[in-house]
Amino acid sequence: MRTLFIILSILSLCVLSLACDDDTESNNVNNVNNVNNVNNVNNVNNVNNVNNTNNINNLNLVFDDSGCKSNGGLKAMSDYATSGFECVYWEYDGTGALSMVHINAIYNCCPDETLGMTGTATLDGTTLTITGSDNGGMCNCVCPYDLSYDLDGVAPGMYAVDSYPLAGPIVLDLEGAGEGIYCEDFLTDYNHNEGAGERGYDCTDSTDCMSGEGYCLEEGTSNLCVNSCLVDDDCPMPTLESCTSDGTDLGYCDPVTLVDTL
Repeated sequence: MRTLFIILSILSLCVLSLACDDDTESNNVNNVNNVNNVNNVNNVNNVNNVNNTNNINNLNLVFDDSGCKSNGGLKAMSDYATSGFECVYWEYDGTGALSMVHINAIYNCCPDETLGMTGTATLDGTTLTITGSDNGGMCNCVCPYDLSYDLDGVAPGMYAVDSYPLAGPIVLDLEGAGEGIYCEDFLTDYNHNEGAGERGYDCTDSTDCMSGEGYCLEEGTSNLCVNSCLVDDDCPMPTLESCTSDGTDLGYCDPVTLVDTL
């Protein structure tokens, strides 16, 4: 009914103003061509993964990825010790530019040879959904990636971000300039660790962890590396871990919000 009302309104305006002439039809054709031209540019940008630029829901998106981090790919979030966690980091300038990084997102080791990794961002009201894709993948393995979404055109306000498989939605306060990080603990999912000796990697004793500076924790049926500590703030994610004594002089970062993947 809403569509019919809109069509009837447009027809009424045409009759009253006598302005629906051949020029309007020509302009409509030009508008369609302009849209097609934009879509063609976006399609080309989707193929070119690095600095992949799209326009989705009036959001200008530039997408990039770190490459497979298990293969020595670049780590976009070097300021955070995120091995064993999956996170979304965000930074907002207060006027419209929003940068987000989906850290340790798990995808195929070998994305499609032509498309590579691609990403989309869609805005529905105040819910922002970011989605990555390996476009099928070519190998029988997976590994962690950092996926970067740089957006322009995000008005100040409160938003919720959905990003699979994080439980979310993640609440972002974009009323003004700021930054933040949201993480979930995937310690027992070996796909999320970033290499031998890092948090979440198999160990026999503590000498296997963080060049001997970590702690080998028995978790379920596995022994896994975690960080050693004296206080909670020594842990990589003190909001998700608690510095716990093992009864000796050693303290370890005990996961308190573990996503069960065993």
